Amino acid sequence: MLVTPPAPSLPIVDVSPFVQPLPAHASAEQRQEHAARKAQTARDLDSACRTFGFFYLVGHGLSESDMAAIRSLAKEFFELPPEEKELVSIAKTDLARGYQRLGQNITQYAKDWHEGFDLYAPVGPDHTIRKRGLKTLAGTNPIPARPENFEPVVNRYVQLMRDLGMATMRAMAVGLGLDETYFDPYMNDSFWVMRLIGYPPLSQGSDGVGISCGEHTDYGCLTILNTDETTGALQVKAKSGEWINADPVPGAFVINIGDMVNVWTNGLYTSTLHRVVHTKSSFRVSVPFFFEPNFDATIAPLPQCIAATGKQSYHPVMYGDHLLSKVTNNFDVSTAE
Repeated sequence: MLVTPPAPSLPIVDVSPFVQPLPAHASAEQRQEHAARKAQTARDLDSACRTFGFFYLVGHGLSESDMAAIRSLAKEFFELPPEEKELVSIAKTDLARGYQRLGQNITQYAKDWHEGFDLYAPVGPDHTIRKRGLKTLAGTNPIPARPENFEPVVNRYVQLMRDLGMATMRAMAVGLGLDETYFDPYMNDSFWVMRLIGYPPLSQGSDGVGISCGEHTDYGCLTILNTDETTGALQVKAKSGEWINADPVPGAFVINIGDMVNVWTNGLYTSTLHRVVHTKSSFRVSVPFFFEPNFDATIAPLPQCIAATGKQSYHPVMYGDHLLSKVTNNFDVSTAE
């Protein structure tokens, strides 16, 4: 059953106290006020993660033009002829980085009705992936000839998202009763992922097609979603079992936590099932940025979270191993040219 409550349907968290540093000459009163605002943000984020696992993020410091630039770039790329997009296909790289045509992404054994372009953090010669001799994720991000400004727009946006991701994780740390910089050593070389996604209207007549994007949880840490104004597409499964629309709020990102946060918090925070069902006539564009742990980071339940839940529910996991186990099942490259 789908429920469409009055917007906004998810909690709103103002992250500005963690984004905007205090000036060096701030007075004692200003410092006290800033600390109080940080504490409030941390409480709001903690509540949102315990209740929904999804929330709207405001006060992030990005302008509307910052947010729109990457969506416009994605739309311009998806409007290119199919043969030009296929020049940067994942089948021509490392089976992960690059373009995926309609139906190439797989969720729960069904084709997702969207096309995408995936980019990952760069891998140097001494990276674990290279040392293991793996092909998956060992390549470089392909840069299409068009749009001509693809690389600088992407690079700028990635840096903005890395900064915002770290600020949000610092708020999460405070909400969990940790030092603000607790997660920094686990995230300071983030093996980030960014997807440019284009959703045509959902076609029910194609063989093997599920929905626009099948229900799933995200397998990393923090997803920062930048989407166009299309409503009624992104749906979140509430704890009641009902699907609710997570419609865009102007100037806000939609944030959800992933499976690694489940592990860290021993289930106090839960990654939430979500899906995309785009039935309107428009071409929907969204750009999720996945702010992930370092590839070699070992994620284990926090002692205070084990104490709060009564027993340890998760085993430690190296993030990169978890990522590889997921990525290798994501795409159908059997018919790639």
